[in-house]
Amino acid sequence: MREIDWNEIVQMIQRDEPLLCIDVRESFRHATMDAGGEKIPFNRITNHAIKLAPFKDVTTVVCCLRPKGSKRTEKAAAALRKIGFTDVRELKNGLYNGWIQKVGAKNKLPKLIPIK
Repeated sequence: MREIDWNEIVQMIQRDEPLLCIDVRESFRHATMDAGGEKIPFNRITNHAIKLAPFKDVTTVVCCLRPKGSKRTEKAAAALRKIGFTDVRELKNGLYNGWIQKVGAKNKLPKLIPIK
């Protein structure tokens, strides 16, 4: 899977490019650390297919605490591709080392839509 690092994400935000970041950890893990982005557990991606469909051509970043996400990011990316997403990438080095340690906990990953 293609990766994207914190610097590329910051540059996209500064250029106001469309970007969707999804924290694919299970819901109970979100309380331990919130780096921003949409909160959709990896095994619930397809449940949100209709709401996500308008963003299928937007660069989409799947994020987990650890690099390679203990397979969560791979499963989430596969589910997104299955529902038509064209540009799915994984956050390099995970949420903590790849985002929070680089840009700070107050700077949240972007999200585009409210998911219920």
